[in-house]
Amino acid sequence: MRASIDRFVSFIARVITRGLYRSVEVIGFDDLPSGPRLIVANHFNGFVDPVVLAGALGRLPRFIAKATLWKTPGVPVLMRVVGVLPVHRTADGGGGDNARTFVEVVRELHEGMTVAIFPEGTTHDNQHLSPVRTGAARLALDAAHDRVPGMHIVPVGVTFEDKVALRSRVVIRAGTPIDPAGLAYLDAEGEPIGSDDHDAVRRLTEEIRSGLAAAAPDFETLLDAVEMRRAADVALRTHGVAPLAEVSLARREQLAKELDRLPEDRREPIARAAAEYELLLGAVRVTDRYLMPRVLVKDLVKRLVITAVFVAVLAPFALAGIVVNLIPTLLVVLAGLAAKAPVSKGTNRVLVGFVAFPVMWLSFAVWDVGGSFMSDALSLATWPLSPEIDWIFGSRGGWGASLLVFVACPVFGLLAVWLAEQITRLYRTWRAVSTSLNRRGQLRDLLERRDALVTMVGDAHGSAVGS
Repeated sequence: MRASIDRFVSFIARVITRGLYRSVEVIGFDDLPSGPRLIVANHFNGFVDPVVLAGALGRLPRFIAKATLWKTPGVPVLMRVVGVLPVHRTADGGGGDNARTFVEVVRELHEGMTVAIFPEGTTHDNQHLSPVRTGAARLALDAAHDRVPGMHIVPVGVTFEDKVALRSRVVIRAGTPIDPAGLAYLDAEGEPIGSDDHDAVRRLTEEIRSGLAAAAPDFETLLDAVEMRRAADVALRTHGVAPLAEVSLARREQLAKELDRLPEDRREPIARAAAEYELLLGAVRVTDRYLMPRVLVKDLVKRLVITAVFVAVLAPFALAGIVVNLIPTLLVVLAGLAAKAPVSKGTNRVLVGFVAFPVMWLSFAVWDVGGSFMSDALSLATWPLSPEIDWIFGSRGGWGASLLVFVACPVFGLLAVWLAEQITRLYRTWRAVSTSLNRRGQLRDLLERRDALVTMVGDAHGSAVGS
């Protein structure tokens, strides 16, 4: 039963991730050693973080979360369903007994499972890591002391392009694995020392913090992050990016962090040039992707033809996806609007979406079959499936037709989103062509400043820009 629930929750997590984000980059997981893993990840976006992690891993890890979450109405049921383990923190007051949780974590690791924890202890809206707590280090040292074979700590950075916007981008990057049974954490007899050694806990916590800082966003201020990301994006767009295509979020984040760590006398001119260039872009009302690489009229014609074909072929399925998923989508949007803090918007959206979408799909799967008035009415929303159902099952009765409807509901919804983005891309292509034709006189100064910024970045970090 636990395995079946994990597979179902993992499927829902992948669907929600693909629905919330138009691009999900997963970096470094293929290079990790096999065996049990303790994933330690930054915690910048509330309940969105575990969802995108589960979606990226392709399976549901056993998450560890602060016990105070169990006090929120409705949350304990969700926690039990997804198998989250509670941990009591002294900072929350009152303390608590974590022995049972620690034993459960070690048991899961002995079985080769993946366990995930957010060692910052709480979610936040900063551009840098909060202080890393010692719980992850103590868990890892205890697991090593208990002879969990081949267990590694894996720092994982989760980077969101925009936590507030829907259909943004996210990158999940696995850092360098840490061995809690390595030479630095053995006693004089060569045995793992466990969490009773406070100096070892401190050293391993610092190593976890360093690993996270290398994989996750870690800027001092929002302005620092914006300046360096703009500089990195402009520089990378100059090298091998197709017209109107997006620079890889993973490459942009990596270069932005490296530029941010330059000496101040080299970093400051880049920051100033990026800020001035961004200011002029806003004044002229263009974006950098409209300027470089240049978009030609033939690109517009090609995009128009491709989009027209997609619309003609896929419009019926996309329309069904809109109808089926309209109510849960509106609920997710309203849940985001109800939250004031950016970090809470994602949490609200995920919690509502995690319930609203499956309930709606199950409702169609159950009621869109048979021959009742309700099934006849609902079948109008999923009419593109009618030929397939008649061909495979002969009628809409039976569990087979229900299963097909359940699977088709999220597929049609994602198809509707994808088709809308193709239409948006057509609009942007037209904007790029019209900008180059109508604002030629204003673009000369912009392009000169752009070239100067690219040169600065190249001189400071040419190897990263040209790769």
